[in-house]
Amino acid sequence: MKTLYPKSLKDLKNHVLTKSSSIYVMSKTSTVIPYDQLEKVLSEEYIVNLSQLPKRIELIDENLLIEGGVTWEEAIEYLKNTNRSIMTYPTEKSACILAGLATSATGEMAFGYGTFRDQVLSCQYMDRNGQVVDLDNKRNILSGEYQDFIDEYQGFKNPPFPRFERNCDLLIGTEGQLGVITQAIIQTVKKESYSTYFFKLPKWEEDYAPHFQLVSSVQDLRDSIRICEFLDSNSLAYLKEPLVKNSDVIVLEIKNETLEEVLEKLLPRLSLIKEEDVFEISNSKFQELRVEIPRTVNEMNALKKVVKKGTDAQVRIDSLKDLLDYYRDWAKQGVKYNLFGHIGDCHLHFNFMPDQESVESINEKLTEFYDYILSIKGSPFAEHGIGIIKKSFLEKFKNSSVQETFKELKLQHDPENIFFRSGFLSE
Repeated sequence: MKTLYPKSLKDLKNHVLTKSSSIYVMSKTSTVIPYDQLEKVLSEEYIVNLSQLPKRIELIDENLLIEGGVTWEEAIEYLKNTNRSIMTYPTEKSACILAGLATSATGEMAFGYGTFRDQVLSCQYMDRNGQVVDLDNKRNILSGEYQDFIDEYQGFKNPPFPRFERNCDLLIGTEGQLGVITQAIIQTVKKESYSTYFFKLPKWEEDYAPHFQLVSSVQDLRDSIRICEFLDSNSLAYLKEPLVKNSDVIVLEIKNETLEEVLEKLLPRLSLIKEEDVFEISNSKFQELRVEIPRTVNEMNALKKVVKKGTDAQVRIDSLKDLLDYYRDWAKQGVKYNLFGHIGDCHLHFNFMPDQESVESINEKLTEFYDYILSIKGSPFAEHGIGIIKKSFLEKFKNSSVQETFKELKLQHDPENIFFRSGFLSE
């Protein structure tokens, strides 16, 4: 396996024209690509690392133009002295924005701002002939039957497979299987100040009624609440300085302009949460611990030489209790675990922390889990993409219209199958 680092679009074009089977990556922060095992998994493909392509970041008519390997952290810093903010905030800010577009990332602020997909105004990509192609966000439904299938997942961040409702959707969530994204223009929002509140809760394994009450109570407050995040007691135990012990927390970021009004509406609804268990912390402190937890999970898995065994599923709110019951059964399996994520959107990450001996049994449980998610019409992969690790779980979600759409797209845009040959569109 060879790794290439193109330093210009010309370099990238020269490689594309070789028609060599390649997987295109940037910051290597994805949790669905086993980067440390790619040599075994993709022995016949090139790894083309795009992080050294020339960067460009520019605010144009209050929209942000991104080229090359610009990270979320760099975009935030660029906008610091403006009156604009980005509307997507992934946990790992060292990740590249265009890579997030390719995997249809969402992040923490999707609760208030919606998905990254909806913030994309246009994009450019390099096609199989080395030509840079422009795509706008005008509607262009590619397949009626496919769209009918996707419509069953209205209200979800991402359905099991990419949405193809607009022209630029060709590059969103397709993980570089139809071309290499090189530029995007994304919306920004007027900068506003927010306050961060912690709600201390009992352990969800013992009693999740307060959790559900809080989640239900904030649904009509999305205009004023930017994030609604969950960290269980197991997750908080990874912190060097835990804020609470033997408890879960739900975190809200509330717009200061409407803070008093929101608290007046919200607190009386929370009969299961004591007022003394609600406290404010700094935004920066929350972001620090929110990054520390998943990084620690990944580091621990790496030390054990275990590929991440976690979920990225989203359900409707009327299925949230059922999902927590399912996870509660998993918690009794005798394998270490943690649960965190975007509870306001009923989108949680359950992470097993197995040793080598329990990996096989965990794989069986994950297979059963996706049968369950299918049965309740949940979305199996809400924000992290499919990649290689989760591809095998997709088969049960496919139908004939999905398979036909994928086949048509590959034949039209990548007939030589040079873009991420091992991706989900190629089968």
